[in-house]
Amino acid sequence: MNKIKKFLLLLIVCCVFSSCANNTQKNKEVKTVQEKKKYKKFSRGFFGTFDTEVVFSAYCENEQEFTEYFNFLESEMKRYHNLYNSFENADVNNIKTINDNAQIKPVKVDKEIIDLLEFSINSYKNISHSTNIAVGSVSYLWKKEMEKAVDLKGKLPDDNKIKTALKHVNIDNIVIDKEKSTVYIKDKDTKIDVGAVAKGYATEKVMNELKEKGLESAIISAGGNVKAIGDPKEKNKDKWAIGIQTPEYNGNLNDIKDVIYTKETCAVTSGDYQRFYYVDGKVYCHIINPETGYPQSEIKSVTVLYKDSALSDFLSTSLFLNDVKTGKEILKKVPGAQAFWILKDGSTDCTDEMKEMLKSFGANK
Repeated sequence: MNKIKKFLLLLIVCCVFSSCANNTQKNKEVKTVQEKKKYKKFSRGFFGTFDTEVVFSAYCENEQEFTEYFNFLESEMKRYHNLYNSFENADVNNIKTINDNAQIKPVKVDKEIIDLLEFSINSYKNISHSTNIAVGSVSYLWKKEMEKAVDLKGKLPDDNKIKTALKHVNIDNIVIDKEKSTVYIKDKDTKIDVGAVAKGYATEKVMNELKEKGLESAIISAGGNVKAIGDPKEKNKDKWAIGIQTPEYNGNLNDIKDVIYTKETCAVTSGDYQRFYYVDGKVYCHIINPETGYPQSEIKSVTVLYKDSALSDFLSTSLFLNDVKTGKEILKKVPGAQAFWILKDGSTDCTDEMKEMLKSFGANK
């Protein structure tokens, strides 16, 4: 009899705890729904930074709050654009100023430039030599020809000039003095080009600053760079949906190959289909291999998913310039980084953990 009483008492206690647990969970769900109801989604975009359109969406309590965040974002992105510009002068010393003074004198620059260059150099030495910010002497040759192209048709840079320029892509020619906040280029023909990392680096910095200002839920798309913070404040939705564009020349920008469903993250895509031109019917894009001096790749696009937009940007360029097997080896140096490849023949490949986030493999919001 005592055993029966003890059993019944235990059963009652379990039921009570179970009931409490269920009520607690339900209360949390109700609270979450109520919290999400007070937020509205606002979106706005702007042009003029990093040669692309920047689109910003955020969940805020009112439009005034959103506008304050948007204005800060636009102002900061323009400031970073001016600092990291390799082709235009600005009101402050920027990358072009450093290049113009190669082998002449050290240039005093803002801390943001020092930080970006150090990040790029350290990533080059520790992760991949395929993303090299000292490639400017070569990439500028391609940029000039691309700008001169008419109806996307042009000519190749002189091969002898490319071979000569390749002699000056030594990243060790960039000398940084952190104490004096100066940058000096030892070789007059070495040019810095931060196009492979600057946009992702700036996006990371600005979005983190917005978080510090109190922004809880937002997503920014700057060309092929996407960074999401928090989670979408919508009912029955706790993941961001990030589309992977089908990489077609002059294609529909809304044509989506697949969708990534994920929590707070960064997704950066490098491909040959957005900035390119034709030479004798063959496509040449803006991403230059610092080993060959040419923009050749068997990959149409690669999307890298990682918590840091700057490193995602660096990795996407490196993976684009290598085959999938080599790319997966590079990713092993960055625990947590995932990738999705679209090859020239239209086939796809991805890392194992990426599969769990893809719509094509059953992932959902």
